[in-house]
Amino acid sequence: MGIRSMTGFGRAEGRVGPYDVVIEVKSVNHRFLEVSVRLPRDWSFAEMMVRDRVKARLHRGRLDVAVSLAGTGAEAGEVHVDWALVDALVEADRALCEKLGIPFDPRAARQWLTFPGAVLVRPAALSEEEATSSLAGLVDAALDRLVAMREREGDHLARACEGYLDEVEARLRAIRERAPASVAAYRAALMARVSELGLSVDDGRLAQEVALFADRVAIDEELVRLEAHVRAMRGDLGRTEPVGRRLDFLVQEMHREVNTIAAKSQDGEISQHVVEMKALVEKLREQAQNVE
Repeated sequence: MGIRSMTGFGRAEGRVGPYDVVIEVKSVNHRFLEVSVRLPRDWSFAEMMVRDRVKARLHRGRLDVAVSLAGTGAEAGEVHVDWALVDALVEADRALCEKLGIPFDPRAARQWLTFPGAVLVRPAALSEEEATSSLAGLVDAALDRLVAMREREGDHLARACEGYLDEVEARLRAIRERAPASVAAYRAALMARVSELGLSVDDGRLAQEVALFADRVAIDEELVRLEAHVRAMRGDLGRTEPVGRRLDFLVQEMHREVNTIAAKSQDGEISQHVVEMKALVEKLREQAQNVE
């Protein structure tokens, strides 16, 4: 197991007392951990438990936890008939039949059980402790599936980042090989220009000018730091703890070093490598923003 993505989904179904319950957990990118919990009416007592369980498993991302009831719990409840209301309705029906001069059929009286309010279903009592305990198991199951998806996505992110880092290192090697040649090319161009103008310049003065140029375009320190950042990022990609913020920082530092190399470079070939590295670092930044 390595890094995790901040994007995922988990779902769990089960029983909480007389209720069929469905829990869905969705997560997307966010700088910090932000949890939103939606519970059935009268179940607000379980919100803190849900939040605590999420915080124990996750460290970054915007989480939406939705708890819904797939059933009413009626099968475990009691049926209550408002007999006073039903009796009144039956008597009204009888009186109407007498008034209209038609026979009253007692078998038709059952229709009044469908009258609004005549029959109520009272679900069996469910204590907060029982509900919270049962719900906790379902929350854990949904989080298990969410975390599994985030781990799979994290594996994809890590492989993508490794590929980009390979390309960055290839560009770094090419720049290291080219750097000495760029100074030699400057010296040759300078001598050609002096010869073209018919000027006489002593070797000491020429060597001094070349040395100043070499110092001005020296990028050894930037290359060393950039290589160190690449190694650090490779190490972080294999960690199991959250490293998203650290990856964000490393990408920023890599971007800084690449920009410095770009500013110092006077060589066309090196500049081309730098352009490619900027694109690679930007891809790394996009991936790092998805890491927990």
